Amino acid sequence: MDHRRTESYFDGRAAGYGQLSWHAGYAERLVELAGLTPGMRVLDAATGTGLAALAAARAVGPSGQVVGVDISAGMLREADRLLTASGLTNVSYVKADATALDGFDDEAFDVVLCCAGLLYLRASAAFAAWRRVLKPGGLLGFSAMRAGFPRAARVFRECARDFGLALIDPMAEVGTEDSSRTAVAEAGLVYERAVPDVIALPPRNAADLWRGHVVSPNYSEVASLSPEETAAFEARYHARVSELLNEPDAFDLPVIYVYARKPGRAGRREAAAMP
Repeated sequence: MDHRRTESYFDGRAAGYGQLSWHAGYAERLVELAGLTPGMRVLDAATGTGLAALAAARAVGPSGQVVGVDISAGMLREADRLLTASGLTNVSYVKADATALDGFDDEAFDVVLCCAGLLYLRASAAFAAWRRVLKPGGLLGFSAMRAGFPRAARVFRECARDFGLALIDPMAEVGTEDSSRTAVAEAGLVYERAVPDVIALPPRNAADLWRGHVVSPNYSEVASLSPEETAAFEARYHARVSELLNEPDAFDLPVIYVYARKPGRAGRREAAAMP
């Protein structure tokens, strides 16, 4: 994925991102299920406006520390604003690529969290970076939309096929219990559990959904269409989304919260001794 395109996309979304109230509940549930304790050092990867970072900071208390990283300067400005309003003093933010973390030492964190960010990250690269900065026995927790959701995005990809575009579901790597288990295991992490949930979202109009999808860094292939093809694609998408409005719960968002651990030192020694 093009990091510059992703950064520009989120810079453009930053001002209104925190107004989506379901994001706060999504972040808080990820932190709640992680079972953080006072004194922990936590990395919030792809922190956005810092909603999970703030929830984690409250959980680890003044003796703990939370560092949020994000590629978008616009998102981090909003995160700083929310941090100031919160009165918390145990959070800091760093502009960085959450799949590289070059400025962070090995084994620097007890916990790495990522709320919703894997929609825009390559999971294999992210997990490798997060494993490196976790202490032995440290916890990784992330949230993910189920593969094939939201429905409106699935419809967008289906319509795109009619115009010769094979758009990939960005949640294919981690959007099921089985795929997330495989992905974390391939990164050398020990899968613990996945907790399912459904977030009830209100319907949105087709025009707003189209604008969001067509500029998404996940669907850059759309730019290859001619103006005439793009107009026909948009008309077809509007018609399909209008059909969704007649289906109950069509805009609800099934998600999973996934937790895994980096093996402890004893576990690593045992693995190295195996033939």
